[in-house]
Amino acid sequence: MTPDLHMHTTASDGVLSPLSLVTFAAKRGVTHMAVTDHDTFDGVDSLRGMQTPIPVLTGVELSMADMKGLHLLGYGLSDAPELRQTVRSLARKRLSRAARMVDKLRALGLPLDDQALFERCAGTVGRPHIARAMVERGYVATVKEAFDRYIGDDCPAYVPNERLHMAEALPLMRRCGFVPVLAHPAELETDDVTLRALLQSWQKQGLMGVEVYHPSQEKRGFAPLDAAVRRMGLLVTGGSDYHCDDQRHGQPGCTALHWHHAEADVAALMRAMQEMNK
Repeated sequence: MTPDLHMHTTASDGVLSPLSLVTFAAKRGVTHMAVTDHDTFDGVDSLRGMQTPIPVLTGVELSMADMKGLHLLGYGLSDAPELRQTVRSLARKRLSRAARMVDKLRALGLPLDDQALFERCAGTVGRPHIARAMVERGYVATVKEAFDRYIGDDCPAYVPNERLHMAEALPLMRRCGFVPVLAHPAELETDDVTLRALLQSWQKQGLMGVEVYHPSQEKRGFAPLDAAVRRMGLLVTGGSDYHCDDQRHGQPGCTALHWHHAEADVAALMRAMQEMNK
């Protein structure tokens, strides 16, 4: 089995349409995948009723307010009206934030065609959209440069986003029949002791799993985190976080090589999703 449970489409900040992403992932050898767009279900919803080459799980990714780099993945089977309403509200706030960042860039002498930018975004608008537009205009050479110089945290055109806290998001997902999973813990830049304490705290609030097999974890090693997560009785998941063919994220299925218990772990996630919807 080659699963990839963390992928993005044009409904948020990916570059491939939902169906194109599924086709691309299947061609790269992925056997099971999840669409986890930022603050929207539009991408995965568009696949409903379609014949896809591989199974596609319904997912979403939310950015958390508690600390830098903290994201929460959710996987579910239900329509979850309360969660969807919250996600739509977050998407509207993302749009407002993006407009303010474009205004800041204009004041810095880097104007963008904001109408064209927003029209090109099929769903929520994120910083990667703005960064790519800056590359197209020749203001920067790469998306990374756009983040490093202008739109990254604490940079001149940065605008903070309005986000949920874990204490809000975890029970919300559970209440709506979704399995909450901590995304890419290596991006929290905490030591192992601090991470374990955070996991214990979030587990009490409803956290059910950890994305152990993410590209950012490779430098720190997968095995220690895998063992710690299993000892806590949390689910183990993994994914590439694929957005596009750049160096900031992984390629479809890239972490499956290291994920030795992938088949059993995906089965455990599916059972948890089913249990949540009984």
